[in-house]
Amino acid sequence: MTLHVHHHTALQLRGGAVRVAMLLQRGLANAGVDCSASFEFAETGDLKTATPPERLGPLVRETAPKDALVHVHGSGDWVRLLSSLDRAPVMTLHDCDLFTGGCAYPLNCAHFSEECKEPCPRDYPECAGYREAKKLLVDKLQPVLVSPSGWLAGLAREALPGHTVRVIPNGIPWPETPPDKAAARKAMGIHPAARVVVFVAHGGEKAAYKAGNRWCELWDDLCKRAPNMVGFAVGGDTAFTHNGLHFWPYVDRTRMARLLAAADVLLYPSLADNHPLVVLEAQAQGLPTVAFAAGGIPEQIRDGDTGLLVREQDFGALAETAATLLTRPRQAREMGVAAFYHGQKRFTMERMVNDYLRLYRAADQQDKNEEDARDA
Repeated sequence: MTLHVHHHTALQLRGGAVRVAMLLQRGLANAGVDCSASFEFAETGDLKTATPPERLGPLVRETAPKDALVHVHGSGDWVRLLSSLDRAPVMTLHDCDLFTGGCAYPLNCAHFSEECKEPCPRDYPECAGYREAKKLLVDKLQPVLVSPSGWLAGLAREALPGHTVRVIPNGIPWPETPPDKAAARKAMGIHPAARVVVFVAHGGEKAAYKAGNRWCELWDDLCKRAPNMVGFAVGGDTAFTHNGLHFWPYVDRTRMARLLAAADVLLYPSLADNHPLVVLEAQAQGLPTVAFAAGGIPEQIRDGDTGLLVREQDFGALAETAATLLTRPRQAREMGVAAFYHGQKRFTMERMVNDYLRLYRAADQQDKNEEDARDA
């Protein structure tokens, strides 16, 4: 029987989970694998294809062919979705939500280590019961669990004892050679001598886990430490300027790639992260990243070689480290080239697709063997 993979996401268009699902669908189609998809929250005018909460399960069953292998990338209601499935899905943990009381990342929350005891310090309702309900459903379904980072895989194994969590790093399309920075700057209208910094996050300055509310503060600190600064903050909902830092809403991928190619540093003050695609996208454009050593980011960046890592939540050190690199353009360029070739060996879309394809085939064969055993 032909393998068919049905991808399910919470959002329709935005965010890393959706991007990975779309890349997998594209790569699988190139490999001759049929795919279908569903999502829960529409981000365009095509509301009829969205999934109301009470329809989460039925939509997956009705959209996917009967024997499709379901690959879940996220949900706004894990309990309802998992309750509707009658076959073990593949589940990629793009954050920690599957095994917390509601938050995407526990961020050293003392309540997380105590089964999300109530009251929740972040005000998630009935967090202990929600976490337990998800765990019971995972135990019942026995899904194939995948994490893009070893860091999150470790958290998941501890929170979901008895379950194997495989690690498949994210991957993106990768150019054959590093981009021409001078050409990218000319196309963007940026002066060759400018020192260019980029911030990127889904939600922009409102992205809590990405410290979006500290971007302006970091930028002001950088401007005091290094001259000729030009900054761009991408991913919010509105366009405005703060002290020379240009906030842009979402831009198309071509323009985003050109901006990264034109920049000197991606400044990424994420407080908690799994295996962020934006770090890979920067590397694919020959751009070094300065970031906190949080979550799975150290699995992407070789500190001192392809970027620079700073102790978590030390914003002063983050600004100082970025400013130092900005005043050493040759070092920044060399790090960018090293980041390009480092990522080209490890984080391509083709590698990711092949890793998942092997996983799908093994999971599909196991399901068939179990069906044959039941029918015998």
